[in-house]
Amino acid sequence: MKKLPIGEQTFSELINPHTLYVDKTEYIYNFVKRGRGRYFFSRPRRFGKSLTCSTLDAIFSGRKELFQDLWIGQSDYEWVTRPIIRFDFSRISHKNTDALIQGLHSALDDRAKADGLVLVKQQLKEKFAELINALASKFGPVVIIIDEYDKPIVDLIDTPDQIELVRVELRNFYGTLKGDIVDRDVHFLFITGVSKFSKVALFSDLNNLEDITNDKRAAALVGYTDQEIDRYLTEHIQVFADDRQENYPQTRQILKTWYNGYRFTDSNLKVYNPFSLHNCLTKLNLRNYWFTSGTPIFLIKFIEKNPLIAADIEMIEGSFFAESNLDSFTLDLYYQNYRTLLLQTGYLTFASDYDENKRGYKVAYPNEEVRYSMTEQIMQFIGGITPENFGEFGDRFRKALIADDLGLFCKHMQDFIKLVPHNIRVDLEKFYQQVFFMICVLFGQRPATEVATEEGFMDLLLEGTRYTFVVEFKRNSTPEIALKQIEEKRYWEPYEILKTKKIILAGVTFNKTADGTAVLYKIKELP
Repeated sequence: MKKLPIGEQTFSELINPHTLYVDKTEYIYNFVKRGRGRYFFSRPRRFGKSLTCSTLDAIFSGRKELFQDLWIGQSDYEWVTRPIIRFDFSRISHKNTDALIQGLHSALDDRAKADGLVLVKQQLKEKFAELINALASKFGPVVIIIDEYDKPIVDLIDTPDQIELVRVELRNFYGTLKGDIVDRDVHFLFITGVSKFSKVALFSDLNNLEDITNDKRAAALVGYTDQEIDRYLTEHIQVFADDRQENYPQTRQILKTWYNGYRFTDSNLKVYNPFSLHNCLTKLNLRNYWFTSGTPIFLIKFIEKNPLIAADIEMIEGSFFAESNLDSFTLDLYYQNYRTLLLQTGYLTFASDYDENKRGYKVAYPNEEVRYSMTEQIMQFIGGITPENFGEFGDRFRKALIADDLGLFCKHMQDFIKLVPHNIRVDLEKFYQQVFFMICVLFGQRPATEVATEEGFMDLLLEGTRYTFVVEFKRNSTPEIALKQIEEKRYWEPYEILKTKKIILAGVTFNKTADGTAVLYKIKELP
């Protein structure tokens, strides 16, 4: 059984008999076979972008021997060795503008020195062009690979006095690639990073740059598909299943629930997070590996300044996202356009096909890892509960859920709502419904929401230990009215046919009172 790579980003070191490599070379072939490609590609952190860059490096270096057992090694690809200029901005100094300029000068000089070239131009843009022309003159058209292009921008986003200077410098540097003299000497260009900023910000001059971020051809360029999981990871999953004392299909489904679900294109193809999956199958533990490796501090900072955002994020699952937001993400609106930020950084994903009439998508958390972690972060924030106290408070909810005691759950929720600062409460049924849902998720359940039936949409379906709860929520109403709606619409009927548990109908209301919000309920058990 092969070792699962964790954090390994160098293709030539990874591709050995003892380490797993999920073959992505067919996808890569579709972009490199034509030559003269100019591509921009963004994905969340720890998804395999740097490994893709390293794989491209090995392909264009003509190292066919590394690919003999892979798809591209059996294809008609012509293994021509080409000069490569590769930048990894995580390794180039950028604490301020001066450091960035000096770091880029050093990177260009080092690359020239590697092939016995001496650059004489003093200005950064001219020196970059000089390197491209010199390498092309000596070896033929150049391949340029730029990894983490946005690192200097993102790291300095909270320093307004520096960010604009850095943006101008980067835009000038990337603008080198536009000139006709340079362009004819470039065989292939690949730029990747986490953020997809508006072209006006950095790439306005590169009108020949093809964005494949949401292109179906790149849907599985990074991340693992279900087919790849079944092809490459069966042995590892069986070991994990044995450790959990489960059968294979049970463990396979749990892994899918926790780590699958990222959808980046109009294609319905979803991919797993490789970092979390490798960690889980190596350590034999379900944990929030990807989330905890880089908690979204940017979001918490923004919420602290704009508390109402917490309420919006609670209601974000299933909400609509306009496609135009993807192309209007700018530096000056970095935090304000937080839904786009969450989508780009992997905390949200497309949850529906493209709606041609509305021109956008529904968005949701991709999987249980992100849903649980985001819910915990937001709930801790809105409740003002420390991590130490959070578990103690949550134990009440957990016990109520295990006991199928809806009344006790509602009582605890009423107490919890008192902790929510008044300035972030939204006087809408949906807000309280989401709080209810998020508490269930955090403490052991995964209820379905807005469930479609023949007569409409059921607010929530909660599978308890002994009962199935069909729940309708109302705001400033009576639980009797909520319960009556369930009875009239007969929301429970699809579950009565296949029921394995008794069904309880539950009307729950959130009513404003002088002391806060009263959570009232009324139930009816079906015969």
